Amino acid sequence: MAPRLTAVVAFVLLVGFPGALEASAIPAFARRYRTSCSTCHYAAPKLNPLGEAFRLNGYRFPINDKLFRKDDPVSLGAKPWKELWPRAIWPGELAESVPLSLRITNDVTAVRNAGGKRRTSFRFPDEIYLLGAADFGDGIAAFLETEWTRESGLEVKQAKVQFELSGVPGDAPGASLNLGVGQQNLYLFTFTDRQIDRAGRVKFAWQNFRYSDVILRRPATADSLRSTNSFNLGSTQPAIELNGVGWGRLYYGIGIAQGAGGLNEDNNDVKDVFYKLRYKIGGLGLDGRYDDGAGPLLGGGGQLLEHSLTLETFGYFGAEPLNETEDDRYRSFGVNARALLGRLDIGFGWVAGSDDDPWGLDSGGMSYTSLLGKAEFLFYPWLIGSVKVDNLKVDLPDSVLAAGFSGGGNETRVVPGIIALIRPNVRAVAELELFTRFESGDVQNLSRPGGLWLRLDVAF
Repeated sequence: MAPRLTAVVAFVLLVGFPGALEASAIPAFARRYRTSCSTCHYAAPKLNPLGEAFRLNGYRFPINDKLFRKDDPVSLGAKPWKELWPRAIWPGELAESVPLSLRITNDVTAVRNAGGKRRTSFRFPDEIYLLGAADFGDGIAAFLETEWTRESGLEVKQAKVQFELSGVPGDAPGASLNLGVGQQNLYLFTFTDRQIDRAGRVKFAWQNFRYSDVILRRPATADSLRSTNSFNLGSTQPAIELNGVGWGRLYYGIGIAQGAGGLNEDNNDVKDVFYKLRYKIGGLGLDGRYDDGAGPLLGGGGQLLEHSLTLETFGYFGAEPLNETEDDRYRSFGVNARALLGRLDIGFGWVAGSDDDPWGLDSGGMSYTSLLGKAEFLFYPWLIGSVKVDNLKVDLPDSVLAAGFSGGGNETRVVPGIIALIRPNVRAVAELELFTRFESGDVQNLSRPGGLWLRLDVAF
């Protein structure tokens, strides 16, 4: 057996799942491979390195998926049909069990807004997700994510199909090329992404920031201005994306997105474009393979541990309509570095963006920068301590300030938290949000906002 395959199988035997290997994004895969959620997650939905390799490989085990499946797929056509193509339909397959899962979150929130008003709420439930994912054999996979909340009702967050355009599915080292089509998470910054690397509940400021959130006020005349650009980088949207892994450790992606938020039709005749690059040094490769002689760290107690460094960058370029004939262009960039050092997961990043004319005044653009960092420590295989820090600074053009308007500002926030796995698929989260700087509120003599969130998260 090859050294890289030996190392992976040895890890599975050590954590107590003999004969089964899987790195899933949803419990449907745990049923398919008869294994624990912790095989692919630190604290779901936070993926470990094997879970990320599984996702990048089209929801298949990266080395030889068929060896580790515990249910027999339903064949959609005879194998000899491949030899008869194009005179016959290329055969496919379906999962034997229905590949659907549910996730339910219940929250207790105790928040104080910028006006100083306090409110405690029982959000039972806060969100209900219907999740589905499956591969259809020979390089085609699909993912579905719907979300229900009381405020928005039922929404389709993701509904995408991925095609493998190169390589042999499940057994091709080195390079790959995939095509994703549909409503999807763009994964611009997998560091702290909501589905890949976020163990807690609270998002970073850059993921929610919208230019329309910045309200300009002119006290002398009581005028106020707000941009119509409500796009945010953390949203899912219709997109077409080419991505893949090269040399086992370089991930690349480039795509075209709708850029119109939740609208069914585009609101202008301009499509957004984006790129992303990631390189991993040490640990499990992005293709799901270890270097010769390498393997996971021992002593993880059921969690996959390693020593690795991942570097990442992205760029996003889009436009929103100012009026019937003009578009307002904007752009964002980000870089980060993340280190996995056994039980410690630590990382730092920087995101910056600018908008050419957010108010349609020809007065210059608005820009923002965000510095962010996080550290998570695995005290026990079931207990993670977390602290997140971020700063968001919004700058206004001199012409707007000279006209007597104020707005923007500088905000710094600290979010300590604790994540406990009651069971591999039952998670409890407590996070405290503290603002150490809140300039926009200080100008108006407002209190600094803050909050405490308690969450019970169950997936099955």
